[in-house]
Amino acid sequence: MKFYYENYFWGYKGTFEEEDLIKAIYSAWNIMASLYVVTEDDTIKYDLIFDPADYDDELNSELLEPFGYEMVEIGGYREVRDIKTKEIKGYEWSEVIKLNEC
Repeated sequence: MKFYYENYFWGYKGTFEEEDLIKAIYSAWNIMASLYVVTEDDTIKYDLIFDPADYDDELNSELLEPFGYEMVEIGGYREVRDIKTKEIKGYEWSEVIKLNEC
């Protein structure tokens, strides 16, 4: 999939390709950037799928639902969870794409 990310505070923005949606979310989350899926029709369109400023997880859960995920708070930490299996879909921070270094 192709993604667009943007952090309004630090000015990081751009596109990247990643097959693993969870890795893409954590990569954007790492720099507090909103994450969009790039869809190509007649014009390029961005669909928001993750907003790091959603502190109650309601918006992110709605955005991630079509992909089978939701945001939950467990033990004071925000996590991405598979809706069907309830499995936490974590990612090693050391393995995320360093978007601010691209």
